[in-house]
Amino acid sequence: MGSTLSCVEILTVLLKRYIRLSGDPLTKDWLVLSKGHAAPALYALLADIGSIHYGELMKLQSLDSILQGHPDIAIPGVDMSTGSLGQGLSFGMGVASWIKSRGGVGRVYVVMGDGEQDEGQVWEAMTDAVHRGLDNLIVIIDFNGYQLDGKLSEVKPKHYMPLIWRTVGWEVFLCDGHAVASIVSALDGAIRSRKPAVIFAKTVRGKGLKQLEDTHIQRVE
Repeated sequence: MGSTLSCVEILTVLLKRYIRLSGDPLTKDWLVLSKGHAAPALYALLADIGSIHYGELMKLQSLDSILQGHPDIAIPGVDMSTGSLGQGLSFGMGVASWIKSRGGVGRVYVVMGDGEQDEGQVWEAMTDAVHRGLDNLIVIIDFNGYQLDGKLSEVKPKHYMPLIWRTVGWEVFLCDGHAVASIVSALDGAIRSRKPAVIFAKTVRGKGLKQLEDTHIQRVE
């Protein structure tokens, strides 16, 4: 729940304001929830926009439900099956590259976790996206300060991440990941960018659930 609650506003803004779900693969927008463990937030939004039935939410992770612990392409509105961290950016980069090669107008949005930045595959995809000039690729990093091993600051210094992305050639934006206006402003800037763009969205893990807020706790009994 902690990771789910930290990205609610991010996914809400994307799905309610920016992402075009309809159209052929070259004109629609793609959403990749690379931090697939935050699937409940995505499922709630998919129900809200009518892609899935609200009744499915109450059956989450049951054997007779289409909604499992991580997103799956069998679920309407899900563009990529995710769960293994680090793979989402590579997939998004591949789709964005294909769209540009075919003259399409669709954009690819990849939502990642800050702990996910530990994955080597992320760094490989990050540099290749710049080489390919993928200005139709936008990454949003849910910067909640925690990963599975504990606080991000205790595992790997976090202050250098925006600098690294900027150094390899990305357009970097910062925002308050719980303030709609701030997210919108950052996304508008990213869309105008002429190169791949990344948004570091400062968030609070477990936002809205006091027992979880800004802690490593996984559940409330």
